[in-house]
Amino acid sequence: MHRRALLSSLPVLAAWPAVLRAQAAGAASDARQGTGAAAAPGSTGGAAPAAGGGTGRVPRWPERASPELGARIEIPRSRLIDGSVLEPAYWADKVLVVELWATWCPFCARQNPHVDKLHREGTPRGLEVLGLALDRSPTDVARYMRQHGYGFHAALFDEEWLRAIGRPRGLPVVWVIGRDRLLKQLETREMFPEDVEELLRWA
Repeated sequence: MHRRALLSSLPVLAAWPAVLRAQAAGAASDARQGTGAAAAPGSTGGAAPAAGGGTGRVPRWPERASPELGARIEIPRSRLIDGSVLEPAYWADKVLVVELWATWCPFCARQNPHVDKLHREGTPRGLEVLGLALDRSPTDVARYMRQHGYGFHAALFDEEWLRAIGRPRGLPVVWVIGRDRLLKQLETREMFPEDVEELLRWA
């Protein structure tokens, strides 16, 4: 690991025990209440979250490899946390940056301000960001977005997006889908601010 990457990660490493405790608490709560979802057919572990799960529970999506760079991505319909819908046609002649994140993810918390800046600067140039949250509650995500003043599009991660882009291990994950609907870039780690800013080159 590069020294800069190591030093950058040190302040948030201590946050992971709390994340793991939240995951364990969510699993225990599901077991007690009988709300755990069955494993998805063909998955190697984990399960898609049941619809409308309680606040604070951590969804368990099966890991699934992302399409290869250069693959065509069929962008699904997205219901945003404010209730509005983005149809696939909305992205015609736009570059789409998708970020997989969660309100409880410390690495996402550091990256999101830069992702929001990317969205604001990129929108006039035809590049927009869609944040797909792993949280179960859209209310939690909406509150988080308001508290931080974020303006990028936000929706919950779902089965349609799982089929379209997969679910690589870790958070945050970023996909760049070009105007030609081909996958241009995939990042499966926290990005440095300058690396997020460089995504504007795809606009």
